[in-house]
Amino acid sequence: MILTMTKMFDMKDGRYSILAWEGHSWWVMERSWDFNKPNVSCVPRDEYTLESHSSQKYPNTWAIVGDGVSHLPTEGIPRFACVLHTAVYPMDLQGCLAPARAITSSGHTIDSRVAMDEIRELLNSATGPIKVMMQ
Repeated sequence: MILTMTKMFDMKDGRYSILAWEGHSWWVMERSWDFNKPNVSCVPRDEYTLESHSSQKYPNTWAIVGDGVSHLPTEGIPRFACVLHTAVYPMDLQGCLAPARAITSSGHTIDSRVAMDEIRELLNSATGPIKVMMQ
């Protein structure tokens, strides 16, 4: 399965993209670009793998893994646990991504939980590796 995430625009403290796969699409909110600094920057354009992730804070979700981003803390890799999870405002994110059904004119998400449930259902039914192309 290969999803595409197309970076659309920046607004206030966030960057907004469209995540799509075979007729399905969702908005994705991230923090603004800050030179790939851990916990504050959006994720750079590249190809990543989505891996199942579960922690006490973010159970049953997905982490982005790829060049410069690992699933868990790894020596020599600056970023880890860039997780797809629900959020309302860009400042709710620490280098992670938040799905939404819509984005308001003030830059916060609408129905982030609904979007996350839809994505979770899609990804949980996938067989084989799950890739996301961020462009």
